This record gives sequence, C-alpha cells and structure tokens, in this order.
Amino acid sequence: MNVILEFISKYGTAIIILAGITLFVLMMMNAAKLMEKKNRIKEFLERRNRLYRKNSETRDIEETEDTGAAVTVDTIRKSEMEFNACCSLHNVYIQLIPVFPLLGILGTVAGLMMEVQAGDIAKMMASMDTAMATTLWGLIFSILLKIFDAVYPSKVINDAEVMLDDYYKKIDLADMFDSARNAK
Repeated sequence: MNVILEFISKYGTAIIILAGITLFVLMMMNAAKLMEKKNRIKEFLERRNRLYRKNSETRDIEETEDTGAAVTVDTIRKSEMEFNACCSLHNVYIQLIPVFPLLGILGTVAGLMMEVQAGDIAKMMASMDTAMATTLWGLIFSILLKIFDAVYPSKVINDAEVMLDDYYKKIDLADMFDSARNAK
C-alpha cells in the first residue's frame, strides 16, 4: 500500500497534467475533423444539382437539371456516417472528462493517508501538497475540457444534426407528396 501511496505522491499531479493535455489535443484534432465533415455535409446540402448555360440566341442564363450530379441521398448518407464516426469518438472523449476530478480525489486520499503515516512536519506538508495539487489539477482540467466541449465540438455536432434533420424532413415531405400524387 505504501508503494502505491508513494507513486501517487510523486507522479499523481504529473499524470493528471499529462492526461489532461493529451485529452485536450485529441479533442482538438477530433473537433477539426468534425468541422471538416460538417462543412462537407453543408456543401452537399447547399449544392443544387443544376447546370447553368447561356442561351446563345436570347443571351439569358438557363438552368437545367444535372443528371450526372454527384450529390445524391446516398452521398449525403455516406457523409453523415463519416460524421457519426467522429461523433462516436467525441463521445468517448467526453466520457473521460469526469475521470479528472476522480484522479484528484484519489490524490487527496493518498496525500491524507500519507499525512497520517508521516513522522515529521516536513513529510506532513509534502503529503498535504500532494492532496491539494492533485485535486486542483483534476478540477482545472475537468472544467477547461468541459468548457471547450460546450463551446466548440458540441456546437458543431448540434449544427450538423439540425442541418441533417431539416434535410430528411424535406425528403420525407417530398416522398409524401409523390405518394399522394401517385395515388390520384
């Protein structure tokens, strides 16, 4: 038990800081991928499958349907699946955020246990430093990571979900009108 307490006392704060920085970097990289996938979906949804040409006689611009267009419902669904894969990874990272306060509490308990075993005032102060430092860093990283998540990746995910919901509602409405027209 003393070996574990000494390990936490020596490396607890460093482990929390290293894990926090690592998780932040991973969340940033995934957030960039999420933004890229969202922008791709947005581009697909905004792109109209139209060709424009200038009529040589009237000089007017004419709009015609582009039958060879690459944007189809399947294209959008494929992009959505790629986006959802990034969202799954994001969810894993979000589930790791509550580990930081727990690591801080673990350091606090280890520091207090070492304080009880300490024979002199110097050892008591060192163990109290472990207790407070691990708690402080655990709370700092959990708060910062949660704020980052709320401001950036979660907003990107919500924006993409709203765009896709709107698109699928339009598809369903078009299918409903086609069914009603064919039933007549």
